[in-house]
Amino acid sequence: MTLAPYGHTGQSLFPASLQMIDRIDVVRGGAAVQYGPNNVGGVINLISKPIPEQWQTSINERITFSGDNNNLYDTYISTGGAVTDNFSLRFSANILTGESFREHSDTDVQNWMLQTAWYINDSDTLETTVQYYNAETELPGALNTQAYEDDRNQSLRPNDEFAADTTRVSIKYNHVLSDLSIIDYGVVDVIAFGNLSKRNFQWDFYNSSKDTDGDLGNHWGDTTQDPTDLRTSPREFKVYGLETKTNLYIDGKITQDWIAGVRYVNEDISYKLNQTDNITGMTTTPRDWHMDTHAMAYYASNKLGFLNDSLTFTPGVRVEDVRMTFTNIGSNYEQDNHITEFLPSFTVGYEFSEQWFTYANAQKSLRTPQISQLWPKGQTLESELSWNYEAGMRFTPTTSSNLNLALYRIDFENKIQYSRPVSQFINVGKTRNQGVEFEGTFTPMVLPELTLRGAYNYLDTEQLEGAFAGNELPYASKHQVSASALYDLNGIDLGLMAYYYSKSFSDLANIVKENDSGTAGQLPSYTVVNLTMATELYRQGNKALTLGFAINNLFDNEYYFRGLDVSPAGRVAAPGRSYTLDLGYTF
Repeated sequence: MTLAPYGHTGQSLFPASLQMIDRIDVVRGGAAVQYGPNNVGGVINLISKPIPEQWQTSINERITFSGDNNNLYDTYISTGGAVTDNFSLRFSANILTGESFREHSDTDVQNWMLQTAWYINDSDTLETTVQYYNAETELPGALNTQAYEDDRNQSLRPNDEFAADTTRVSIKYNHVLSDLSIIDYGVVDVIAFGNLSKRNFQWDFYNSSKDTDGDLGNHWGDTTQDPTDLRTSPREFKVYGLETKTNLYIDGKITQDWIAGVRYVNEDISYKLNQTDNITGMTTTPRDWHMDTHAMAYYASNKLGFLNDSLTFTPGVRVEDVRMTFTNIGSNYEQDNHITEFLPSFTVGYEFSEQWFTYANAQKSLRTPQISQLWPKGQTLESELSWNYEAGMRFTPTTSSNLNLALYRIDFENKIQYSRPVSQFINVGKTRNQGVEFEGTFTPMVLPELTLRGAYNYLDTEQLEGAFAGNELPYASKHQVSASALYDLNGIDLGLMAYYYSKSFSDLANIVKENDSGTAGQLPSYTVVNLTMATELYRQGNKALTLGFAINNLFDNEYYFRGLDVSPAGRVAAPGRSYTLDLGYTF
């Protein structure tokens, strides 16, 4: 999903849309070594909808009404299935147009995907995916405190906008190993992938060096004054890679489930910043950077099963060998960085009975320095490393009820954070994240139509080194709660969902009172409640008509976040109450 997995992990371009996702998997512990880098705490895997076995066509329209004629339209069309006995394909399109709840929020997103599957024989399969994603959106940006209190839906940044597109291709060859003497099951995957991506931000800039009257404001993103310049940041990413992975399963008194692979990734990143004077029209290029990355990754894990697989051990290791060359073309400066990291992991699990299971895992993770973080000439950022620990227990008394309890801790070394006082990214040293998660689902036997779910996460963070040692990390709510109640009322699915986040800080210094520029200050706690309804209006054979309705932020609670990136000074309002209507037809 990232633009470049080593040199630019930012998600300014997020080439996914909800309608085209089938499910979301979370992989943690020993098996997570097959993914990386950036697998701190595990991996979130967004899985596209598969090609159906029988030909199927789906049409869905989702409209979100935010008031004042601010409507967002989400159109989804998909058709696909078996063309012959050994070839299948699926074509999908997801288009979002309209506006969100803020002024200056026109949105036009197009997501097109073609998937094919060729079943060559009983042992060999060739799958391909071609995706084109394009986004053009206006950016309402942050508001100064007074403007937020006057009208949180307004925008004071009329020139801010975003445009991007990406073309992504992947080819996967799958071979099932057969006639093996000691191996009960084996699969070899060979995956080739690549993407060509472009993205550009445009935003207003307030240059303090041009402040002749002394009233320009105290930050380049200040919205109380007229901008002096217009900035753009065109970026281009060329990424390709090749990975081979083997999965072997051996049955016996001690079962073994091997996963091993090797991956090569090449990244070519062009990173520019242009600035145009609003009076003279003269354009300069303050930044013209380039990052070239060659990365090799080797990984292996083996899930060992004892006592009829009731006791399992999964040792694993990932080795990253990364060579990065950063070039500042404008100043003719070049910096080489060779990173080699040995990243072990280990997971143990024990099933006491069909109802009780306990587990523990430890894993080391890596995040390399990003091109966007290497600002001054000669600055050297160390790679961000972390050890992740987790232990927990799951209790499943019935098929519809369960309890999960987990303790976790993440110890960072060379943690990279943005420092506002020096206006650059720095290694803040060691930091710690730790806490406890509790989750439960319950369906009463006397009322099987009702499902209750609740979750609580206590998160304690601390900077252990640097100028702000002892402070909490930014954007880390100590208390996080979610709850839901789902009820099947004669074929109508009703849902009431709520979540709560406690207060958090927005900077390393943990400033409580909001400063004049709005770049720092404690963020308030907030609670959001959503109400949903869904039903099947008609079904006959493979034809079905469905209807859904939702009230988002039912009680219209107001809350905000701090501005980021191209609009960092001020408050960014979160969505108020809105209504969503969803109509789908499958045949």
